[in-house]
Amino acid sequence: MKMSDVKRQHPVMIILEAVRTFVYGLPPLFIFLLTMNGDIGWSDIRPYLGALVVFVIAFLSLSTLRWYLYTYRYEDGYLHIKRGLIFKKERSIKRERVQTVNIRTGLVQRLLGVATVQIETAGGGMESEIFLSAVKTEETQRIKSYLENKSRMHSEAVDEVTDAEPGTENLEEPRVKATYVVPVWNMFLAGATSGRFMLLFSVIAALFSQFYPYIPQNIIDYLIMQIIPASETDIFLIASILLLLLLISWLISIVVFMVQYANFTILRQDEYLRVSWGLIEQKEFTLKINRVQALSIQEGLMRQPIGLCSITSEVAGGGLREQDYVTIICPILRKKDLSVFLEQILPEYRIPGSMSPLPKRACKRYLFRATALVLILIIPLQMFPYGWLALLLLPPAFLLGLSRYRTGATVLDNKQLTLRFRNINRYQILIMQNHIQSLEISSNPFQRRSALSTVRAAVLSSPSGKTFKVVDVDNTEVGEVWDWFSRH
Repeated sequence: MKMSDVKRQHPVMIILEAVRTFVYGLPPLFIFLLTMNGDIGWSDIRPYLGALVVFVIAFLSLSTLRWYLYTYRYEDGYLHIKRGLIFKKERSIKRERVQTVNIRTGLVQRLLGVATVQIETAGGGMESEIFLSAVKTEETQRIKSYLENKSRMHSEAVDEVTDAEPGTENLEEPRVKATYVVPVWNMFLAGATSGRFMLLFSVIAALFSQFYPYIPQNIIDYLIMQIIPASETDIFLIASILLLLLLISWLISIVVFMVQYANFTILRQDEYLRVSWGLIEQKEFTLKINRVQALSIQEGLMRQPIGLCSITSEVAGGGLREQDYVTIICPILRKKDLSVFLEQILPEYRIPGSMSPLPKRACKRYLFRATALVLILIIPLQMFPYGWLALLLLPPAFLLGLSRYRTGATVLDNKQLTLRFRNINRYQILIMQNHIQSLEISSNPFQRRSALSTVRAAVLSSPSGKTFKVVDVDNTEVGEVWDWFSRH
């Protein structure tokens, strides 16, 4: 089979499309069944079943026709796609315009030996995406190798390709420069400190509240009386239930996280970064290094005490969905290994040895901003009984403001600008000079009195860009940043 031959997706696409449509049709079907009276007999249901059978046959026929008319071929550096039953569409994508070729394999797809191929081209937006939902596993690698091989292939060499084995074309594969696999123990720590369990806790608690009335009271009384005296039953019951649900939520969130990101592997291949992960649903995407506009090193509140962080990147030219323009580079990493990781995987970026801290005169401004809102809430509450308990919010607010002040910093390192700041989590942003779309220096009257300014750096990241800022930077440091960017 020549690469220029017309190809179709695996026929299992027909079944997958049918199942997907059936799932979408479950809610209205469930509502229809609820509206039916309980005394309806077989004779009343038979017409509906007949209509359902006709609909299924018609839909399968339509899906089969759509599968047959959806063809693709690749030759002379182009991927040609033709589809459509009534309104026919034909697209030709130049290989040099392809940004990424991502592969996603669900559990059902893996059992059937197929995968989904997502192709993104330059320009962003949903129209730049092409999905092949059921392609043989070996064919996905063939497409990926062809589209990511930027060296021109001579047509004479292409014509010599036979149908001996798919994927045996003489395509030059990028050289693997470095590989990093997230250890299982680190993945466990990532799940344990992800903070997802609080959201899961609320869901489990809501479900438990619906089933709790159906638990026999004698069972609850027996379990409680075996542990505590009757006078403390109510308090202990509530506390025990909350702690148990919290523990269950935490354990489930760990398992879900580890399954979702199992076997997380990063490969650096020439100008590409290949990332794959997943146990049930396996995902693999390829990211061109020149699409990375900024690296974001995030330290969650639960991860800071044990020295853990995660790395994401802002990506240019993605689609409209968040996962297209915010890409996970590493879900968990020890901070002490951060410099070595970047040196091996992304040597274009580096962790600065030291950063310029904020001046001492900025401390009071950070403390005021952190505590002012809390005071606005506390003062009216003093009119109510136990309103004094709201004063307990002041120490955390004070500590948050102090931590934000101590975190804030900037540094210039040759071609790289590094910004460090804190919301609740702590962030360190690495931006190359040629990726900064705009640099803004601003100051309000109060900042000008203290010779302070705010630095904002914007990068290209779909759909509307991303801006990072550090507040109350010394004007001397701000001037150096401005001169550094202006020279570029």
